[in-house]
Amino acid sequence: MNAYIITVGDELVSGFSLDTNSVYLAARLASAGITVGRKTSVRDRVSEIAAEIDAALQASDLVFLTGGLGPTHDDCTKKAVCESFGVGLVENEDILARVRKRYESRGMEMPEVNRSLALVPKGAELLPNPLGSAVGLRLRRGESSLYVLPGVPGEMKAIFEGSIETSLLGLDGRANIKTRVLRTTGLTESRITEMLEPVSADLGVSLAYLPRPTGVVLRLTAMGDSEAAAGMALGQAIAGIRTVLGDRLYSEDGEDLHYVVGKMLIEAKKTIAVAESCTGGLIGHLLTEVPGISSRFMEGITAYSNQAKVRDLGVNPEMLESFGAVSEQVAKAMAVGVRRRAATDIGLATTGIAGPTGGTEEKPVGLVYTGIAHEGGSAVTRNVFAGTRSAIKVRAATHALDLVRLHLAR
Repeated sequence: MNAYIITVGDELVSGFSLDTNSVYLAARLASAGITVGRKTSVRDRVSEIAAEIDAALQASDLVFLTGGLGPTHDDCTKKAVCESFGVGLVENEDILARVRKRYESRGMEMPEVNRSLALVPKGAELLPNPLGSAVGLRLRRGESSLYVLPGVPGEMKAIFEGSIETSLLGLDGRANIKTRVLRTTGLTESRITEMLEPVSADLGVSLAYLPRPTGVVLRLTAMGDSEAAAGMALGQAIAGIRTVLGDRLYSEDGEDLHYVVGKMLIEAKKTIAVAESCTGGLIGHLLTEVPGISSRFMEGITAYSNQAKVRDLGVNPEMLESFGAVSEQVAKAMAVGVRRRAATDIGLATTGIAGPTGGTEEKPVGLVYTGIAHEGGSAVTRNVFAGTRSAIKVRAATHALDLVRLHLAR
């Protein structure tokens, strides 16, 4: 069972927009045991889209096409589908009524151009869109199926997960594949490779290394004579990796670090307050992405200036004068100060030089001091992170969250 993914849009071909739809679809199809043989992007040209559809249906069992279903002049995917299948467009009254209702519910009159959203290729099966007006479509040619989905990522995902994914799991010819995503932090790709080398031959799975500013992601793929056998192989491989990587492995189900830390805070019933300088509020943003964290995250202060560090966190001005804002002493004072101010179990602080300017030989760009304060005392770490300004901020925030994880895991 193989698949072909087509994404439509001049902006994708020209590089103005990033194609995230094909990445999402390829990962979901792989998880369903369906091999993606090709991905391609096509301009907003009827003849080019139609030719790509014809080639894809001839070469693949399943074809997924995203984009070009809107009401504007450059949205020509449905015309291309009609050209490929030799059918015309027909107006669907139910779709038209839903589009009108969406506008009326907002006190607006539907623009006449949006009437084109109700036009669908004759004979196409409609796939409801719970988030928008452009419905998905399914058409068949021989033993192959074409799925046509909106280019808006959220709408595309909603249709795929709501109307397509479950049906794919019942198809014959799927491979017995199981995949898992593991997340690590604090180790480089080369270091993990060295650590796993003695056991890699015995893992019995395909292992991909995906470096990120937040850490190295490991993608494991196992194949077996049955789904149960593939699942067993995957479980054994994860156990082996867990033994080697220890506490550097923080998630075995692909969950991001801030969700792991947020859940740990909730389960441990520990409160936290954060004082950020170089990370500019990023830690607070990440923690507040976690549902239910409002009972644990008490306060976040972006104390970017020295005046704010003194006024809001109680940092001694003489300390700033003697050691500078980017120092072990100030990081500790910030963590202790924010914990005292918010009366929390944990205080967390960052101060550093995100660059690209401001560094010196003694204090280079990327230097970050991270402080953590709790009932047992306080500690400060010193790191020099590499990368762009944004990457340094992400790495600093990740390290700070990891300090909280390790503290809560004790």
